[in-house]
Amino acid sequence: MYIITSYIYIYRPRQPDYSYPKQYSHETGKLVQWGRFARSNKADQGNILVIQQFKIYLDENPQRPLANLPLGLTPTVIISDYLEKMFAYVKTYMSQKGFSNDFEKRARFCITVPAMWSDQAKQIMRNAAIQANLIQLTDHRDRLMLISEPEAAALYCERTCDKFDMKHGDEFMICDAGGGTVDLIVFRLEKGLDGKTVFRESTKGLGETCGSMFIDLNFRKLLRKRLKKVLRPSANGKVEIPSAPFEHMMDVFVDSSKPLFDNTDDIYCSLPMGFDLLRKTDPSIGLDEGTITFTKEEIKKNVFDPVIQRVIGLCRQLQKDTTNLKAIFMVGGFGSSAYLYQQMVKEFSPEGIKIIQPDRPEMAVARGAVIFGLNPTKIATRIPRLWYGIKSAYPFDYEMDPDEYKVIRPDGSVRCDNRFSTFVERGKPLDLDSCIVRHFTIYAPHKTACSIFASDSETEPRYVVPSPHNNVKKVFDCDIPMPHLPNVKHGDPIPLTIKVIIMLNEPI
Repeated sequence: MYIITSYIYIYRPRQPDYSYPKQYSHETGKLVQWGRFARSNKADQGNILVIQQFKIYLDENPQRPLANLPLGLTPTVIISDYLEKMFAYVKTYMSQKGFSNDFEKRARFCITVPAMWSDQAKQIMRNAAIQANLIQLTDHRDRLMLISEPEAAALYCERTCDKFDMKHGDEFMICDAGGGTVDLIVFRLEKGLDGKTVFRESTKGLGETCGSMFIDLNFRKLLRKRLKKVLRPSANGKVEIPSAPFEHMMDVFVDSSKPLFDNTDDIYCSLPMGFDLLRKTDPSIGLDEGTITFTKEEIKKNVFDPVIQRVIGLCRQLQKDTTNLKAIFMVGGFGSSAYLYQQMVKEFSPEGIKIIQPDRPEMAVARGAVIFGLNPTKIATRIPRLWYGIKSAYPFDYEMDPDEYKVIRPDGSVRCDNRFSTFVERGKPLDLDSCIVRHFTIYAPHKTACSIFASDSETEPRYVVPSPHNNVKKVFDCDIPMPHLPNVKHGDPIPLTIKVIIMLNEPI
């Protein structure tokens, strides 16, 4: 039995909580509750486990080691359970508002994903949606559309922000700072002769696992260190910090102190019942009658600044690839932080770059996804994060190619097998719904295969075989049978055309 809590927006408070705890029972491993109710009841149930930030398990390069999921659970199972419960709630809510019971059959689903997610992570999200019965495996692929979180936020900012006064050719950055990840993307606004605007991604997106959960972790360390100085040791001489009151103090920090911190006031934390104190007052650690004072200086230095500087560093890194950056829009739960906003203004305003927090920044991604679902063509160009290509055979280069890749064709030509034939170039702008065509030759009567590979290498891969300098993974494989062709003899060359269509419905 486990409980998932991830707040859908109807439950989100004005100052949002950026964590996504989940709860499990040791007994059955089945879902019991989800949402804010699960979080509020977690202290009352002794047979449950709490899991937080489960989306981070889909990050192939996390910034910190991740514990194994308990009870044999997988990210797909947890995400699908959450989606299933959320969808059930949405259906009930829509029914109360007068929608027909079968409205979901006519619905399009838009799920937002971090910009840095791999193809594998996005496929796990799609599989979870199928497992949760949002869609069926046989449905048209456009029934479920994936959009990167900063792309969705960009659409929201344009639609709702009165400070969105970008002109033709201007660039703007979306800084989507959430609980787990910070995603950045830069768009260039273009206006057509018809007056309509489109967004063209002008730099390769950037992301890192450096969200507000790391502020929580920093405060957790600071609080534990402070409490150990005033708690009574147990019989074995060790200081044990009771979980329930400690987590209550963390909840107060996450819900109230963290969102409001702006480096002007100290933070005061009242010690709840449940702590066995040696003394109620100790000026050396800021303890006065059961209340601990954390100075704004130590909160700034030890809790916020290590994370804030990583966010600023990411923005600086992406700024190097821009040519006409006019504004940075701060969105996401962490993006609504007063202190983060202050530091971004301090860093970038001297260069004439506006720092803008739209209304309800924590809602930007969810509402932007709806805008995208209604008008997917608004995003006209994306920057691929990977190289994509197929396995092919090129003329053999005796100076570069290894002998084990050498093959001799029926026509006597010497070729190099396992070559990477590029379809999509990493970092090169790509118009969506474009069709990429390549022509090849196969030989009768043998069938062939179309194997698509991807690589995040800085330079174009030469081979489809992974190596220390060539991180290549197979993402798709299908057989191409040899059709019946009259008057074709063994070894005759057969022309083969392969077309790859870049679809609108997912980031690349």
